[in-house]
Amino acid sequence: MTPRLLACMWSCVSLLFTLSDLLPAHAQVQCWAPRQYEDIATDKRWARHLKVMEAAEAIVQQSTDFMSPPVPVRMRTTMSAGPLELWNSRLFVRAYPKQTSVGIRLWEGECGIIPQADRVAGSDGEVAVFFNYVHEQMFLDTFGKFERTGTVAGYPEYGGWVLLTKNGRVPWIPQTLGDQLDRIGVEREKAVKEWEETKRSRSKVPDQATVDRTAALLRKTDPAGAEKYVHSMKQLAKDVEADQAKDGARDTYFTTRLSDYRAYRESFTTEQLAMPAVLVDQDGSGRKALDAQIKKLQELGAEDKRRVEETLRRSRLLEREAQAAAKTGIKAEADRLRAEAIDLSREAKQIRKDHTERAALKCEALRGDYELNNLKPGSAEQAFAFKIDPMFPDHHQPDTIHVIAVLIVTLTDKDIRHRPEHAARKAWLDRVKASMDYAALAALLD
Repeated sequence: MTPRLLACMWSCVSLLFTLSDLLPAHAQVQCWAPRQYEDIATDKRWARHLKVMEAAEAIVQQSTDFMSPPVPVRMRTTMSAGPLELWNSRLFVRAYPKQTSVGIRLWEGECGIIPQADRVAGSDGEVAVFFNYVHEQMFLDTFGKFERTGTVAGYPEYGGWVLLTKNGRVPWIPQTLGDQLDRIGVEREKAVKEWEETKRSRSKVPDQATVDRTAALLRKTDPAGAEKYVHSMKQLAKDVEADQAKDGARDTYFTTRLSDYRAYRESFTTEQLAMPAVLVDQDGSGRKALDAQIKKLQELGAEDKRRVEETLRRSRLLEREAQAAAKTGIKAEADRLRAEAIDLSREAKQIRKDHTERAALKCEALRGDYELNNLKPGSAEQAFAFKIDPMFPDHHQPDTIHVIAVLIVTLTDKDIRHRPEHAARKAWLDRVKASMDYAALAALLD
């Protein structure tokens, strides 16, 4: 064997060893299942979006980290567009292991994935790329706030979504003063309707004739039960009467809240209502003062405390007398005394309940005043709540890609503590998220 041939053989062996270092990870990708098209992604109106999604799919496939999963997987791409809006589309590239952690088999046939794979959250990892698809739940919480969760490869991340736009424009704008006041108005009008419904559905007390007839029938078979029934009907009548006596205060509360809202809204001009909503209580001092005022209102006053203590003292005394009567065999007297003791105990509870209800109404009114009067028109820099910008992406330019949002969900340390076997999966997804070619994806923007 000549030296030249020997050198060539060693070069080939060296190349094989080098390839053996690279291939095992990539060999974990067993195959690519047929691409899926959802909604109307293949409709000719989405031709531009389909082309962009195919380009994005190629970028994802070029990710060395994504193509190096820790366990054997089959990959599949899903492309979705519409079906109602003509301006957005979604790309999903998912990696499916042979079976889920609970044993559901995901592979079928030569290179297939079972139809239920996504319904059972079967994929080990996913790269989602949304084009012109912007939804409040992606970026904003229920209070209209957004959270900057980091920076990935130089691009901002909000709520886990890496946001790619021209010149860093975000797809949300400040809520206006009108937006915030409209929300309060809807809530207060709804509260009035619910209160009216509560009054209509309140328990009705049977008329006295019905109570007498029912008691007479019970006395024939259960005299003691008849007396309990009569007593409960009397108590129900008292409760209903007490509730009705409080209706006036609550009626006034609801009508006042609604009229205050309307007056406050009318105090602003059309231009002011269109300005960003800002908070008067910037440093939170007003909230602290409100909380202190509410805490004081919730405390039982000295006179009410005295009444409760005296009423409970009399109740305990009657209970002891009832026990003594029962020991001497005077059952009727014992029952009478015990009933009086129970009534006094209920009276003490009612004192506390009445105070709590009065205080609650006052506290609700204070919170409502604070919420309403804390709003004013101001600058966008001071805005405290946001909404999705209806002009971005521009729905009149459906073939223009204005916004790309990328989501690669990784596991948390808490997930790993519960399932240590997913540590390799977390490390893989972390690498994928950090190394994805976001610049290439951003180049797809128009």
